[in-house]
Amino acid sequence: MLVPWNGRESRGVSWRMVFPSITWLSAITLAAAARAQTPPPSEPARDTVPVHRLSVDATKIQPAQFAYRLTLTRDTVTTAMGDQSLAISVADYAGTSALLFARVGMQGVAAISDSLFVRRDDLRPLHWIASHGVARVAAEFTPDSVYGASSSPLGRRNIVLPNRADLLVNSAAVDAVLASLPLGAAWRDSAEMLLIDSGGAALTPVNLAIEGEERITVPAGDFDCWIVSLETERASARLWVTKQGQVVARSEQILPELEGATLTRVLLQTDSPALMPASARLPQ
Repeated sequence: MLVPWNGRESRGVSWRMVFPSITWLSAITLAAAARAQTPPPSEPARDTVPVHRLSVDATKIQPAQFAYRLTLTRDTVTTAMGDQSLAISVADYAGTSALLFARVGMQGVAAISDSLFVRRDDLRPLHWIASHGVARVAAEFTPDSVYGASSSPLGRRNIVLPNRADLLVNSAAVDAVLASLPLGAAWRDSAEMLLIDSGGAALTPVNLAIEGEERITVPAGDFDCWIVSLETERASARLWVTKQGQVVARSEQILPELEGATLTRVLLQTDSPALMPASARLPQ
């Protein structure tokens, strides 16, 4: 279930920051997908690389709404990046029983809109359309291929890639997959992410693992969580996933290209039956 422009420079515009919320990982992960003239040296094999399973149970994903708040912390200064809402609903796409993940809101000064249709039975992506400010992307997913196009102030580019059963398209897809997996101590797995940046469209491997557990407090309530790490070749993120209902209550990304700034997302409110009534408090 993941996704990718023309490398032409546009004065005052950085592609890596034009479309940061469309893919799951932000600036540094987008950079990792760029097509360099010389490929980076491969890392030595590690015993920690998990055996791939990604055995999702799609019946765990039910219609619900979620509200999140984003902040960016650099040094000791925290800046509000805006609120976003995610709605999960049952839908039909081209005659296929589906779920629709629809996300809208703000990220900084840019409005974002992101709609992903996935198969109801296995969460495989069917159709994706998203915008971040003036940047746009649309993609169609067949059993073996991904077709689409993207546009931004930096240019336009077609998307043609092989499809995979474990493809992660956006943050909503990551959240849904984590909600559908058998998380527990020592759990590990792997998948592929679809990324877009100035180099074009690419798939990149991602390793997922439980690295600990913690009780956290967010505006939606107090939750016992698994801490899940997502690791790509050049980037990483951490997500706090509630043990009850497996909802992402908090996430953090370190952005090396922004001098180590941290992009944080916290759960404000949800009507997810899995978390009621603890999550019934109004946003603060």
